[in-house]
Amino acid sequence: MCYNSIMKSKNKRCPRCEFKVPSEMAVCPRCQLNYQKFEKATNNEAKLAFQLGESERVLYRKGCPSDVSKVKLLLITIFLGFLGGHYYYVGRTKMGIFFSIFAFVGIVNGLLTFFLKSTPTGDLYQIFYVLVLVWGVVIMLWIVDIAKVCFNRFKIPVSLEK
Repeated sequence: MCYNSIMKSKNKRCPRCEFKVPSEMAVCPRCQLNYQKFEKATNNEAKLAFQLGESERVLYRKGCPSDVSKVKLLLITIFLGFLGGHYYYVGRTKMGIFFSIFAFVGIVNGLLTFFLKSTPTGDLYQIFYVLVLVWGVVIMLWIVDIAKVCFNRFKIPVSLEK
């Protein structure tokens, strides 16, 4: 192994300030985040912080905190992910609304195409293909989110207790 890969493995990034710190440090020297408390932070506290308008105390972590079931998150992502269900489950409602709106648009577009039995012509033709493109992007994001949940790369909001 080369020297750079060894040095990279001994460093981690602070989730609050993105400062590179040695992995053995317990507190970030820049923002004073206690990593042990961060590992015990819960998603329920983050949901509460969002409701109270205190989003500045919410951090995002990869992997599931103690109050989020990975199996449940994976099942929701697989079966309801195209509607944004996995984002609603962890409290990221803005992304959930984004997925829901574009899923609704895609479903309506598909139903119209099915019942009209042909693709539209003229100006509707351009709108139709833009909607198909948007629906395709949402499907790709959904598949990427399934992979992120499987490999513990999906960012879940957590917050420390007050």
